[in-house]
This record gives sequence, structure tokens and C-alpha cells, in this order.
Amino acid sequence: MKEENTKKKRIYYILLAAGALLLAAAIVLTVWFTTRRADDFVEVPPTDDPGTLPPDDGTEEPEPSEPTGPSEQESPAYVRPIAVEACSVEYDAIYTSATTDFIYRHKAVDFAAEAGTEVYAMADGTVSVISLSEELGNLITIAHSDGLTVTYRFVEPKEGLAVGAAVKQGDVIGTVAEAYGSEAADGTHLHLETAVNGTPVDPNTYLDLTYSEK
Repeated sequence: MKEENTKKKRIYYILLAAGALLLAAAIVLTVWFTTRRADDFVEVPPTDDPGTLPPDDGTEEPEPSEPTGPSEQESPAYVRPIAVEACSVEYDAIYTSATTDFIYRHKAVDFAAEAGTEVYAMADGTVSVISLSEELGNLITIAHSDGLTVTYRFVEPKEGLAVGAAVKQGDVIGTVAEAYGSEAADGTHLHLETAVNGTPVDPNTYLDLTYSEK
């Protein structure tokens, strides 16, 4: 009987000791987790989810810089044939010649300008006609792409310019001539005609023209 009581006491003390050890272990683990430094924890990597925003740390994102290089601009298809702001006679106007008193439809535009004013090729092309006429006025015709031809009348062709010569946009092809011939009393001017496959068209189809007030 005594031995049985002794065994029960031993089991009791063993269980008590085990419980004390478990309690001590729990206390140690609790203290360890609560006192662990923040930098000991593994940071969760950011996700690629666009809906997840990073924490606001007070700094502003830099704005994208504007491009500093010069922007490339395409050259215009056609340039003005003369450095004159406005046309003195518009296309298809009812025109009365001060020289002949003839009244007719003006299938061209005129640019009033002093004699000697430079005349430029409106676009790249090939000189197809050079005609020198005291009555009708000297003219230069340049053939361009898509069947377009441009005729510059009442001009003095540039020295050395010949039929078949290739010209570049903006090249000087001649100068405004003194008033003479069929328009001797109409003042010095450049008479400009444009045609597609031989049919007259308004030069304003290719140029942004303005007209002098009458």
C-alpha cells in the first residue's frame, strides 16, 4: 500500500514538473516573439497587381521631362513662287486688260511686284518650256509629278536655265520682268498658271493664297 502511494506521488511530481517546463517554454516563446526587432521579419515582396499601391512616403514622383531636341517638320509640298504676301488678281476673275481693253476670264493669279523680284520653283521638277516673246511675255514652264505643270509668265529666265534642267523646290528660276507686250499697261507682275494634264486649275489648290483688297 505504501509502495503504491509512493508511485502515485512520483507520477504527480513528474506531471507537475512537465507542466512547469511547458509553462516556462510558453513564456520564453512569448517574450522572444514580442521583443523581436522589426528588421528581423521577412518583408513580403511587392506584387504586380496594378491595383496595389505602394505606401505613401511623402515624396513626389518626378514629372516626365519634355523632349528637348528639335521636332522634325515635313517640308511643304509647294512653296510660294514669289516673296509677295497677296495676289493682285485672283483665279477665274473677270479681268479687263488695261493694255488691250479685252475682257476675259483670268485663268491664273497675278502677283504685283517690282521688276527684278526673284521667282522660285514651287516644287521639284523639270523645265519643259522656255519661251521668249515680246508680245505675250517671256514664260517658264516646269513639269512636276502627277501631271502638274506650272507656268511663270512675264519673267526674265535665270541665266543658264535651259529646257530639260532639273530644279529643286525654292530654286531661283528667274526674276519679274518690266511690263511689256500684251500687258504693258498692267504694271509689273508675275502671272502664274497651274494645269493638270493640260487642264487649268486654281493655283490656290497648291498654295495658301490671300488676295489684295480692291
